[in-house]
Amino acid sequence: MIVRPLTAADAIAFRIVRLEALRLHPESFGSTLADWEVLPESAYVARIEDGVIFGLFTEAGLEGIMAYDREKGGNARHRAGVHAVYVRESLRGTGAADLLMQALIDRAKADCLRQIELSVSESGQRAYQFYLRHGFVRIGETPRALLVNGRFLDEYHLRLTLAD
Repeated sequence: MIVRPLTAADAIAFRIVRLEALRLHPESFGSTLADWEVLPESAYVARIEDGVIFGLFTEAGLEGIMAYDREKGGNARHRAGVHAVYVRESLRGTGAADLLMQALIDRAKADCLRQIELSVSESGQRAYQFYLRHGFVRIGETPRALLVNGRFLDEYHLRLTLAD
């Protein structure tokens, strides 16, 4: 397995994996399949170029993603958000997600960030436990943050402190 930042050349593979994630796990994301499936390839290129999206590659191609977006405001540039986390089912439990997270943390430290933040749906207990294992702590919750197929889901907000 190899982890590296995606480039514009990866846009089609990114689209395939992102749509798969949204189709198979709608309860895990704020975005919907309908939001992303209508976007042209250029929108995927723009998304890749606007932040950092790490890709996990095997001999089969792109099989996992994890996005990192640094805050843009001057007083908030010490923070970044983690988004669009997905690893294909066949690689879960193999350490693939750990490789993605380590790459993200290493990049955040290299970028002199002081903390990274994310939200996870209450339905994603496996993901929640994964983040806790990587040192994230729960800092809050938004009740009824997502409405998926007529069901409200809470989101837990987590933070990993990298430096004081």
